[in-house]
Amino acid sequence: MGAIDFHSLGQVIWVSIVAGVGVTVLYSLVIYSVDKAGDARRQGQEGSALAFGFLAVGALVVFLGVTVFGVIVMLRKA
Repeated sequence: MGAIDFHSLGQVIWVSIVAGVGVTVLYSLVIYSVDKAGDARRQGQEGSALAFGFLAVGALVVFLGVTVFGVIVMLRKA
């Protein structure tokens, strides 16, 4: 019992699940928004295309930020 820190292990598990699902949802939002922006642009809905374009860029920026942050955290744990 003393050799295993169950609190730290539990924390690693839930953070990994949240990060994995969150990063996947963010990237899916990028793909969805880019697709919807293209559809809206083809249908002549410039306002919707612009809104979906901003959503795609915002989600991509957050996705890249989270990814870089994760890599930095992993490299500091060495």
